[in-house]
Amino acid sequence: MNFVYLFFFAAAWVVIQCLIGGTRLLFSLPAYGLLALGAILTLASLRTWREPPGGRRAQPGALCLLTTWLLGAWVIFRACHSPVEYLALPDLYMMMGCLMAYLFTVYHFTGMRDRSILLGVLWVLAALEVWCGLIQFLQNNQYMLFGLMRGLGTERASGLFISPNHFAGFLEAVAIISLSMAVWSRWPGWARALGFYMALLCWVGVAMSGSRGGYFSTIITLVVFSIGSIYTIRVVAPRKFTAVLIGALGAVVLVVCVAALLMGHSRLLTNRMHTMVEKNIRIYNWEAALDHIRVSPWVGTGAGTHLIYGRLFRRTQIQADPVHAHCDYLELVAEYGIAGAVCMLLFLTAHLRSGLKAFSEILRRRLLPSGMTRSNSFALNFGALCAVAGLGAHSAVDFNMHIPGNALFFAFIFGMLANPGIERSGSFLQSRVLPWGRLALPVLGLWMIWRGLPLLPSEACAEAARGALRDGRYLDAIDYANAGLGRPLGHPASEGTLALPAGPSFDWCGGIEGLVKRFGANPGNPNLYFYLGEANRALAMRMPIAILKNRYFEAAIPAFRSDLKVFPQDENALVRLAQCMDGMKQYQSAEEVYQEAFRVDPNLGTLYGYYANHLQIEGKREEAQAASRMEHDLETNEVDAEKKSDSGL
Repeated sequence: MNFVYLFFFAAAWVVIQCLIGGTRLLFSLPAYGLLALGAILTLASLRTWREPPGGRRAQPGALCLLTTWLLGAWVIFRACHSPVEYLALPDLYMMMGCLMAYLFTVYHFTGMRDRSILLGVLWVLAALEVWCGLIQFLQNNQYMLFGLMRGLGTERASGLFISPNHFAGFLEAVAIISLSMAVWSRWPGWARALGFYMALLCWVGVAMSGSRGGYFSTIITLVVFSIGSIYTIRVVAPRKFTAVLIGALGAVVLVVCVAALLMGHSRLLTNRMHTMVEKNIRIYNWEAALDHIRVSPWVGTGAGTHLIYGRLFRRTQIQADPVHAHCDYLELVAEYGIAGAVCMLLFLTAHLRSGLKAFSEILRRRLLPSGMTRSNSFALNFGALCAVAGLGAHSAVDFNMHIPGNALFFAFIFGMLANPGIERSGSFLQSRVLPWGRLALPVLGLWMIWRGLPLLPSEACAEAARGALRDGRYLDAIDYANAGLGRPLGHPASEGTLALPAGPSFDWCGGIEGLVKRFGANPGNPNLYFYLGEANRALAMRMPIAILKNRYFEAAIPAFRSDLKVFPQDENALVRLAQCMDGMKQYQSAEEVYQEAFRVDPNLGTLYGYYANHLQIEGKREEAQAASRMEHDLETNEVDAEKKSDSGL
């Protein structure tokens, strides 16, 4: 049955990587669904769950499993008790997916054959990532598979991801595992040569990403790998120690020089290298995150809430939307509190301890007595330890663990550390109690099929409505939003729709409407209401006749109010609601809404620009000029901060 499980596991990896790393629910739920199907099928392995008396097998560490369940339980509990349900869903489902990936690894993919197959899948994905990255870097910086869009005005490569930083985070881990297999495994020569090639290919991708965090973490992985390799040679083959030390140092110097030479031919990469040690604008994100932590230090404010508090505590130097804190650790404490940080610390400690214990055990019980310097289990375990060291460094400046594609990959890596694939005589807890933890795998799968996958039709409608708005197809956007909310198309409901003629999407919506009705709408998705209101508002702005203009504004206002019922701090809905009120000459009501928007996000320059337009319409020219000056000052402050970041000031 393991080949069946491997198929679903690998398919989940491929799907989530090809769909921008699963950064939106629509793109992550299909991968979780594939994992769930495989998890349910593990019921077929029921007969092999109990270990025979006196048996020895590859078993996961008890502390690793217990700390994993502790961390998973806290994240799930806190996500289920977060103030804005929809903002918490990505973390909730990602944790479920990671638990399934982890349990597959510790209970089912314990042999070297299975893990080698998955490493081959990673190589294929890494090659595809770098191929897309090369096209973006050399030819077309907007290239993406399946017509997806990066939305970045940059030459930096991002591969199948939409962010170069997450592209680098994936490749740096694949690179160091590949290098470890090339150096320390007992694979045939051609396979080891392929490992070297894949490591170099991944490092080329990291270089093209221009990610300074990726550069730092790649250096960390190489330093850890060098120290571990030198120590291993000193223990196993001390006579070769001097030669290996000189060779390793020479190889590092050669790689650094070649990389610097090649990257020096690119103005972009040269600039990124020069600014690696300079002051970074992320510091202002971190300051806001520290303020966020003070709101609820012990239990956090809930999953996904950094979007709310990042805006509230925004520094004037950051005008981009602070969806994440650009530091996994700070965001973890802010959203899950000190309790979550303690759970994560216990999790990391248990898995690093397990990995280091396996490193020492294989080294002293296998390699040293036999005089061999290579072992497949040793190579994979060593590579996993180096990858975790790189993740630890990169997570200090980015948010790779909030990207489902990377999170599933590292769940596999932590699973390998929890169960290094070596036979051990387990304790009573390991041999009699913890094996029943396998039952959680089909339970998680059933839960995902029951609660997670039914969201797909409404998420597809929301994404289609977003695309229609972007392209100016407002009737289509209304149809898509109605379908996602489970309403009849063109129905003049009080929530913000008019009896409009069907757009070109009507047939498509008719089909998806049936799926939404069958599996359930998602009235808690604020995006559906926002797209519905924004489509009506955009139509109102294009109406030449006042009575028609007012009808569309009247249709938009209830939609924005519905958005604010499920997401009260949605500043986008607040601004659009105020603009609709201005369009209907309800200036006092618009003023109240704008003041609420300022309470939500007091340092956003664009908001002052919208407010200046409101004051201008109302005839308050002096106040409008003051608001415009405020907008200019905030935007200038952001530009100055970026220049200082680039110049090192």
